[in-house]
Amino acid sequence: MRKPVLLAATVIGASVLFAAAIAAGQSSEPKVKVLATPVDASKAEHGVLVGRASAGGMLIQLELEFGHGMWMLMGSPAKWMEHRQLPDELYHVEVKPIDPKSKTRIPYADVTFEAINKDTGKKVKGSLHPMWGGSGLHYAFNSGLAGDGTYAATVTVGVPTFARDLDDIRWMEPATGIFHFKLAGGKLTEVSEPED
Repeated sequence: MRKPVLLAATVIGASVLFAAAIAAGQSSEPKVKVLATPVDASKAEHGVLVGRASAGGMLIQLELEFGHGMWMLMGSPAKWMEHRQLPDELYHVEVKPIDPKSKTRIPYADVTFEAINKDTGKKVKGSLHPMWGGSGLHYAFNSGLAGDGTYAATVTVGVPTFARDLDDIRWMEPATGIFHFKLAGGKLTEVSEPED
């Protein structure tokens, strides 16, 4: 399994992420929604909605839940085996790209996640694995994120590799959604106001 990479970054990097996401199709920075009750996503059995953004003709939904083991292809040559949750993998970062027309999830895409903790300047990024689980098709990886703080996050969904009908040629450019969330005491206290 690919591990997320922690890198030093400046708060200016968050502005660069937002500018890149806006250029890639999302209309604006997300609106902040303060949660009435903080949620411990590292213990949530079902995904906690961090936000939903409209970009590139799709809805990109970002969720957090507790980190957990995964059955996946690993090694070289690749073989099916269990990726056991590592002690620092508190969160399962889940992305669901959705076709708003048919309400189905979009398969066969490369999906990446990048977030900057604006309070510490630490950066987390990684490629998400296509997965099947209790909520159906999604893309995910486990991460400890970068501790408490306010995050500026981007999710990029690459061009899906499946064929298209000639009368329905969509998603021919990568789509990027931008998200806001805040962790305090390990709990989500703010998220992005979801777009319709």
